[in-house]
Amino acid sequence: MFELAFIAVLLAAAVYIYLTLRKNGFFVTIEPSVTTTPKNLDKPLTVYYKYHLGPYQNVMQIIGQAKQLLASSPTSATYFGIYYDNPEVTDVHFLQSAVGVVFGSDGKDLHEEKYAKDLVENGFEKLVLPKVERAVQAVQPSTGGFASFLALIWFTYSTIRKYISDNKLEVTYAVEFYSDKDIHVIFPLDNANEFLVKDYQTIDQLESEAAKKRFDSSEEDSESEPEGTEEPEQEEESEK
Repeated sequence: MFELAFIAVLLAAAVYIYLTLRKNGFFVTIEPSVTTTPKNLDKPLTVYYKYHLGPYQNVMQIIGQAKQLLASSPTSATYFGIYYDNPEVTDVHFLQSAVGVVFGSDGKDLHEEKYAKDLVENGFEKLVLPKVERAVQAVQPSTGGFASFLALIWFTYSTIRKYISDNKLEVTYAVEFYSDKDIHVIFPLDNANEFLVKDYQTIDQLESEAAKKRFDSSEEDSESEPEGTEEPEQEEESEK
């Protein structure tokens, strides 16, 4: 009797784990497609964003800040991220993104003006994203937690990139939209350059800037070395 009860508990736990993982994007079939009505981008969007340079996983802090600022809004918020680089080929320190919240759609605000002021006061900048006529799109279930982003990185993106490669499509930047139930991943096939924010830099510019910082740092280190470091040797010679 005890063994049957134990087995039942194990089965229940396994089912619970399986269903939880499915809600986060595991064990689901991702079906990318080319669409003329991409989610959210089938009309111009007004967004507030922060530019980020570095590992993509760190952008969650920005989304968390935006969520706090919009927490009391009577309208549910959709958050987004524009990811300019492929982390498989770009140094993690040079990954660029723009992350924030969708504030308006097709010229109409979704939240009260006071929230826009709060966002600006906390370092977010306003940007209007263009309507996209054609894009690669895929959707993944999500609970908004860390597990959902693991599924996104490990499985969803590999499926999308295979689809893009198999269909010989030319894409540039990935745009992600986050809701309480899912994540939409969109690769615009037109108007891509209009998704660049003013802080965006080419890899050459970033590498040049990084090299300059290393040079300046080494110069400061050499200037800060104490004078008279050779005095002990001189004293030893005098003693001899």
